[in-house]
This record gives sequence, structure tokens and C-alpha cells, in this order.
Amino acid sequence: MADIVEMATAVANHLTRDRRGQPTQPEWRFIGWANVNGPGDGNLCHYHPGNFWSGTYYVDDGGITADPSLGGTFEMLDPRGAAPAMFDPGLAYAGEGGLGAGATEWIRPRPGLLVPFLSWLQHQVRAYRGTRERISIAFNLRVGA
Repeated sequence: MADIVEMATAVANHLTRDRRGQPTQPEWRFIGWANVNGPGDGNLCHYHPGNFWSGTYYVDDGGITADPSLGGTFEMLDPRGAAPAMFDPGLAYAGEGGLGAGATEWIRPRPGLLVPFLSWLQHQVRAYRGTRERISIAFNLRVGA
């Protein structure tokens, strides 16, 4: 667990800036929990209010790497939804993040993968159709007590 905390805070420190755009290393409070999911399990769409970064570390994917048909895909949904593509699906906004505005990202879990994401991003896990247990460590990072 100490290795996961260290990895998560290192990534957060690398990706976090102050309002002037300068690197900063806040005093992160790490809150983590284990997920043990069996056949048919998934997670409905949600987000993590009150936190800055969230993420998942995959311990055991339940066989998804070898057989993608088992499902269990992690999805991040941009809360801006279809708004960027409403006027012309062939256009995107200039600037950092403009090409992916409104898009959904799919990530196939695999053991040892750390997936950090902004806590305000909606996310979900599709139902798992395998027979083994899937194990992951989910976490939130917030500043302060």
C-alpha cells in the first residue's frame, strides 16, 4: 500500500500546478479503499466531490487482459458531454484539452496499472463477465485534513 501511496502522490505532484502555472507539492491527504469485484459487478457513473485527484491501481484484472470480452472496462466521461461537437463534429477547440472536450475515454484494466484522474470527471466501470475476482485499490487525494 505504501508503494501505491507513493506512486499516486508522485503523479499528483507532477501534474498539479498553482494558479500561476508553477509546479507545487501540496500536503496531500490520501484516502484509499480496496474493491473486490466478482462476476456481474461494475460501478455506476459517479465522481468524487471534495477531492482534487482520484485514481485506481489494478492488483488483479480477473483475466480481462487475456480476454477483453470479459468487460470490466473503466470509462471516464467528460461532463461537458456532447456540447463541443453539437455544432460541427469535425471541429475541435484550440488549446490544451480542446481535442478531447466532451469525449469518453475507455481504459482496459491490467495488473500494475495506475489510472489517475481529476476527481470531477464522471467515471464508471462496465459490468465484468468473468468468473474470477477483480481486485483494485481506489483512492482520493485532497489537500488538508
